[in-house]
Parts: sequence; structure tokens; C-alpha cells
Amino acid sequence: MNVQEIANQNENLKKGILLLAGWIAAVLSLFIYPFVFGMIGVVSGILATKNNKSRIGVYLVVSSIALMGIGLVFSTNILSWVYHR
Repeated sequence: MNVQEIANQNENLKKGILLLAGWIAAVLSLFIYPFVFGMIGVVSGILATKNNKSRIGVYLVVSSIALMGIGLVFSTNILSWVYHR
């Protein structure tokens, strides 16, 4: 294994962690603090696509914005529905 392969693995790990954190934040924006967690998802998606032309980060940005909007409008209804089930 050379240095370049190790650097590529490190970049892939960072990108994976950013994407995972972004998706978790996007889903959390439905339930609690929609603006904060939605923006975390958007920023994570942007950072994940910064050096690489990956479409997964773009999907994360779009879905974070959509879930943040839904969370801003319906967060009290969603929480009451979840707690009463």
C-alpha cells in the first residue's frame, strides 16, 4: 500500500462520515430544530461534494432542504403523531 492509496481511503472515510452525519441531521430536522439540523445536512452535502463530483451530496442537499421545510411546517403535528402511537 502506498501513500496515495492511504490518502484516498482517508478521503473516502471523511466523505462517508460527512454523508452519514448529513443524512442523520436531515431526518432529525423533521422532528426537532428543523432549521438547525436542516442546515447541518445542507452544509454536510456541500462539503461532501466539494472536491468530488458525487451526486450523493447533491441528493443530500436537496433532501435536507425538503425535510427542513416539512419540519418547519409540520414539526408539532409530526411529534404529536409519533408520541401518540
